[in-house]
Amino acid sequence: MTPAQILAAADTLAGPGHSGRPHGWPRVVAVLARHAIEEALRQYWALREPGMEGCTWHAQLLCLTAYLSNRELAREAAAAWTDLSRACHHHPYELAPTANELRALLDIAHRFAAEVARQAAPHRSRSG
Repeated sequence: MTPAQILAAADTLAGPGHSGRPHGWPRVVAVLARHAIEEALRQYWALREPGMEGCTWHAQLLCLTAYLSNRELAREAAAAWTDLSRACHHHPYELAPTANELRALLDIAHRFAAEVARQAAPHRSRSG
């Protein structure tokens, strides 16, 4: 699945209306959003610096600020990934993220995935 497809599933689950949502849906949305960021990172490194995808996610996100032209977005994506990672794990003393918190994190994931797709477009047109 592409990052956009993963995010579409997360958007559907995080959307308005509470009927039909499974128990624990905020964590499911967090897992999907984090996975979308990770898939976008895989795509980015495949284009920009092949082999980088073998590093830990943390290392890849640290390096992203040196490679991505939009450094603010790189920092936001790294922070969102960290927040989403924290939200993915159930701790009895912590609440799941709120719908508003998830929307903000999903927005960052969408912007990052869109930037990677934008940068990948010239590569696809040359190879296709």
